[in-house]
This record gives sequence, C-alpha cells and structure tokens, in this order.
Amino acid sequence: MLDIRKLVLLREVQARGSIAAAAEALNYTRSAVSQQLSALEAETGTELLDRGSRRACLTEAGRLLVEHTERILTGLEAAESELQASAGRVSGELRVGLPFHEGPALLVPALTRVRQAHPDLRITVQGLPAGRARQAVQLGQVDLVLAVRYDLVPEEPVPGLHEEPLATDRVRLVTGADDGPDSGSLPRPPAPTLAAFAHRPWVLTDDSGLGELVRQACAAAGFAPDVVARTGDTQAVLGLVSLGWGVSLLPDLVPERPGYPVRRIALDGLDLHRHLSLVVRTGALHRPAVAAVVAAVRDAVHQLPEDALARRRPGERREPDGGVGVA
Repeated sequence: MLDIRKLVLLREVQARGSIAAAAEALNYTRSAVSQQLSALEAETGTELLDRGSRRACLTEAGRLLVEHTERILTGLEAAESELQASAGRVSGELRVGLPFHEGPALLVPALTRVRQAHPDLRITVQGLPAGRARQAVQLGQVDLVLAVRYDLVPEEPVPGLHEEPLATDRVRLVTGADDGPDSGSLPRPPAPTLAAFAHRPWVLTDDSGLGELVRQACAAAGFAPDVVARTGDTQAVLGLVSLGWGVSLLPDLVPERPGYPVRRIALDGLDLHRHLSLVVRTGALHRPAVAAVVAAVRDAVHQLPEDALARRRPGERREPDGGVGVA
C-alpha cells in the first residue's frame, strides 16, 4: 500500500514547482524530500519526476498519482469531518484567510458571532493576496478563505476545493468626488463609456484578477490604460483616486475609505461583476466549525444593502460544484 505521506510530498512538489520549495514549506531538508520521492518511485515502479527539466516537473504518471492523492485526502478529511460532526461540538481551531483590505467588513462580524456562540472554537485570521487564496486552502495553509473571481478573467478550477457562492457585486468606475459630470473633464450624463476615459491616468491593482479585468475591459474599449500608480491595496486605490491621481475600476463592496470620498460611476455598455465565495476543501465541508462559519457568513450577506449587490444576470447558471458560471 502506498504511503500517504509520500503522496503528499509529491503533491507539494507539483503545487510549489520545486523540491526545495516543497521542503521549505513542510520544514524538511531537500535531501529528505528527494529520498522520499525516490522511495515512492521505487514503490510504484515508475518515474514520477521529470529530472531532465530545470524545474521539478511531474511526469504523466506523477500527475495521475497526484489526482488520486487529492481524492484520497478528500476522503480522509470527509471521514474526520463526519466524526467531528457526530460528536456535536464546534471546537478546535479554524484558520481563515481573507484579503484584509476588503474582507473584514464582510467576514469579521460573522466570525465574531461564531466565536461568541462557540467558545471552544479558536478562530485565527490571516491576510492573503487574492491570487493565492485557493492554493492556500488546497495546501492546507488555511482551512477557509474568502475568494473572488472576476468577469473576463477565467481561472482554472482547483482540484479538491468546494466554493460556496456568497454574493456578486458590480464593478464600476471610480473618480475623485469633485470630478463629476459637470467638471468639464468628463462626458455629460447619463452614462459615459469606458472609452471616454482613455485619455485619463489610471490607478491599477497590479498582479491581481481586478488588474487583469481593467486591462481586458480597456482593451475591449480600444485603448491601453495609462497606468500611473500600481498597488495591491484597494484602500490605497481609493486614496489615490480621491486625491485626483487617476481613475480606476472597483467592486461596489470594497468599503469606502474614511476621509477620501470618491464617485462611483456606472458606465454605458460595461456590465462587469465580481463573484465572492467561501472556499474550503471538499472533505472539510461538513466539519462543524466550517459549517458554522458558512451559515454565519450567509446571514451577513443577507444583511448587505440591496443596492450594493448585483442581481443574477440572464444566462447565469450554477455550476455542479456550487460555483457560478455564465452560459
């Protein structure tokens, strides 16, 4: 019978791209990981790593084994979750990842209520870049994350994960509060197009799905944005926009920054959305602590202002795993 610990090592190498990175993540030496992988190859009687590559690439057999590993881990986690559920207690530790500059307003009140209702449960939160959220759950760095997807920015599904859809909000143009339709620098109402802002400087959330959304939307409008500031902090984007440094696109549920007012403008012909979800490993879905948080966050979403949420669009469908797709 194959050793599950060796299978996990192989999975880590695939996810992190090198034996050294996998060893560091698991607090092993590089030689120890190499020895374990060689032993796994001996047990399976086949090569699992392409050693002719500069990176630690897996062979077809190695990738196949990782797919089975994900299913094995899901089954083990499901068994553990059912045992915890049968005990009827919400306890232990739950590690939650979130984008700190937009996640707390939605998640932290719900987490606080769960912690108060279940004093035996220890909840910790960890700031994560949006682009690393799903992988952090897959690799067991956190148990649950608030994750996002954007229109125009396709993402490959991550094996072994379940996404619980929470809300969909609009993505609108933001400008300085005094930079209104009557200022002479903007098109007149009722609704300008994105192309009308081709001559304006832009503030971009770089290396993110939102930044890619801006690039894709601007390209479709026939121009490349003149980016004068790049930041991964949406609150910094609001500050720069408020001070007249440029314009940007932001989701409606990104909270206002006190003291830095902005205008949010719906653009003609631009119907873009952000989709928020809670992501957990499929096997942990029925873990009591996870179930309690999912229920509390659902309640928090129901209390959000209606004008902040986008209605479900024609042609939108539920994916079999609970995700949202557009037909």
